Amino acid sequence: MKITEELLKQLIKEEMESADFGKQKTSRGAAATNLKQRSKDMHAQKGVDDIERGIITQIEQLLTKLADETDIKSGAVSSNLKKIYTLLQKSLAGEQDEK
Repeated sequence: MKITEELLKQLIKEEMESADFGKQKTSRGAAATNLKQRSKDMHAQKGVDDIERGIITQIEQLLTKLADETDIKSGAVSSNLKKIYTLLQKSLAGEQDEK
């Protein structure tokens, strides 16, 4: 398989974007402050409907429970989360390109 220069650039860009995943640390205090701010911000959200908000809540609750019971920083779970993170970034970048 021949890799074009454009494909190589894209692969490097994707790898650099996903390299930051899992590097951020958040203390309990900072997480609590963030949660309070997100609660305030929720009232100003206009593009998120109740079903979408429910999906976000379900995912967050599941991730929190999983992190409490296992180590989500390594192994298959971490690998899958990194893939999801990259897919979400691509999706968001695609939507911003359309605007």
